This record gives sequence, C-alpha cells and structure tokens, in this order.
Amino acid sequence: MSLEKPKIDESFRVLHEKAHEYITDQQEILESDYGFGQFSNYTVDWEQYIITFHNEDNSSLKLTFQKVGSLDSEESKWTWRWNEPNLKPEEKEDIEIIRNYGDFYDFGYLTSPELEVTTPIAWALTAISGYLRISKGIFRIQQDAIAHFVYFKDIKG
Repeated sequence: MSLEKPKIDESFRVLHEKAHEYITDQQEILESDYGFGQFSNYTVDWEQYIITFHNEDNSSLKLTFQKVGSLDSEESKWTWRWNEPNLKPEEKEDIEIIRNYGDFYDFGYLTSPELEVTTPIAWALTAISGYLRISKGIFRIQQDAIAHFVYFKDIKG
C-alpha cells in the first residue's frame, strides 16, 4: 500500500510558520510559569486525557490533552486521530475542525487520513493542530514504535 504524500505549497509553509511561532510562545509560557521541561517523568491517563509531569520532590504539572495523530516509526505512517473509528462525538467534533480547515484551504496534509511522513512533519502537523485549536503547547507520548502526538488543552490546577 502506498500512502499519500501531499505537496507543501507556500500557503501551507506560511500556516506552519505561524503555528510554529504560536506553539513556541506557548511552550515558553509553560516553561517559565510552570517549569515544563524540568520534570523527570510523566504519566498518562488515557481515559480522562490528562498527562501529569512529576518530579521526585512531588512537584507536578497536570495538563489535559487532545491526541492529534500517531506516527508508526517502523512504517513512517501517520494516522490522524479524527480518522479513528471509536471517537466520542465531542472529541470528533473538536478535532474535525483541523480536517475541515484543510478541506477549506485544500491542504492535503490535513485531510488525508493516513500519510507517509517523517517525525519533523508529524511535529509540524501537531503544531498546526495546536495552533488551530488555540492550545497550550504540544507533546509526543512514545509507546514502543508508536508516537502519539498531542496538544495541551488546559492546565489543571
């Protein structure tokens, strides 16, 4: 099976540049205000969509997240979360905005359910998703050969 590899045109590059700038700013806020990047471990609650970063001194940071897509590193295959069959209606509505944006502007990278991509492209797609959803930052959760890319929705007190 050959996966689609859409073209990257100038308008897509501009979108990625804006997204990258926005996400960089958000990550810097997480770092300066909450110490993001200084935690030694994290745990993931896949039922509640909460990731908790923690240190041995019991300091922690909890963030709600939305999974954007997954990258199978062995196959270089990206699968959009909006294409997964068992989504709750509210989650589907939340992330279909990304695909709808891609439909409107004819960005194949945002509308093809599965793509052949590299890790930098997966990060770019996650940054664009985080930008479009006004997120608090982005992250990759690694599980064996599968990397789950997420954006942070809210900071939990």
